[in-house]
Amino acid sequence: MQKRIIAMSAAVLPLLAVIAPQGAVAEKMTMRFSQWIPAAHFTQRNGLHVFFKEVAKVTEGRVRIIPTAKGLGPPPRQMQLAVDGVADVAWSVHGYQPGVYPLSEMATLPFITKSTKANSIAYWKVFKAMFEKAGMHPKGVHTLALHVHPAGHVYNNKRAIKMAADFKGLKLRIVNATVFHAFKHFGAVPISPQGGVTALHQGLAKGIMDGTAFTDEALFNFRVSKYIKYGTKFQGGIYNTSFYLVMNARKWSRISAKDQAAITRLAGATLAGKIGTMWDAQEVGAGPKLKAKGIQIIDAPPALAAAMKKAVAPLRAAWIAKAKKKGVDGEAAIKMFQAEIAKVK
Repeated sequence: MQKRIIAMSAAVLPLLAVIAPQGAVAEKMTMRFSQWIPAAHFTQRNGLHVFFKEVAKVTEGRVRIIPTAKGLGPPPRQMQLAVDGVADVAWSVHGYQPGVYPLSEMATLPFITKSTKANSIAYWKVFKAMFEKAGMHPKGVHTLALHVHPAGHVYNNKRAIKMAADFKGLKLRIVNATVFHAFKHFGAVPISPQGGVTALHQGLAKGIMDGTAFTDEALFNFRVSKYIKYGTKFQGGIYNTSFYLVMNARKWSRISAKDQAAITRLAGATLAGKIGTMWDAQEVGAGPKLKAKGIQIIDAPPALAAAMKKAVAPLRAAWIAKAKKKGVDGEAAIKMFQAEIAKVK
């Protein structure tokens, strides 16, 4: 009898060696996504939430990402929440923490946006080729995607900005260092309120601000169009904004290699392109709405466009110097970024 048991054990042990890893691979994980921006915003409802459903489908339910009822922390804290594991998945803006992610500032440089789709896809490719290995993000996260929004312009409720002198004295909300530099150069009063677009709404309503750097669609999606009368647009935009989507690195490591590969195919350039396409459509659709509300939108006259380009020209060299400190050839990164942008139709 004892010999028989030993023989059976010898036969079963190899099977257990195979089955055990498969059990680990089949682990089901439910992750929390820190939902700080309204869930109805198209980037969430039609973008990230759709991506989460696709993740559940391709992993056959082994990985599920569920938005929280409210944010687990303020927008600038999202990356740290993911690092600490308070949130499993987080999405936010690099610029909410000025100077912390210098490599991300390449995507915000002025006069470089072709389309949201093109710039977002190109941004991801530069990240994978140069920025990821340079430590653009903390080791505590796995980066799922990067993207930008449409080219940013300037809007206000005082006067049409047709020449450099028209900026003088206007109290304008800024969104990053590029916009601060440009507005200050022309004599505007840059304002950087705490509280994001909520503070913008209050600032415009109370006259604390006269206007803002923004996009056409954002005037409607964040319900501030009623406070705007004029807009001046610059070809390629005077700024852009860099967004990230990250997952806690420990949680990512617990996902099987097969499921990681499936998620990766959905993320990266694929997700960036989808969000970019949606955002481009939103921007195009906002144009007629602006006209219908009587908001006067003009293209920057040649003299103003030239003055703006001259004012922000030093920012490119400044970023290249920052990139060098991080071990990245900034000039090569920008050239790759522009080349990849040109490839996207």
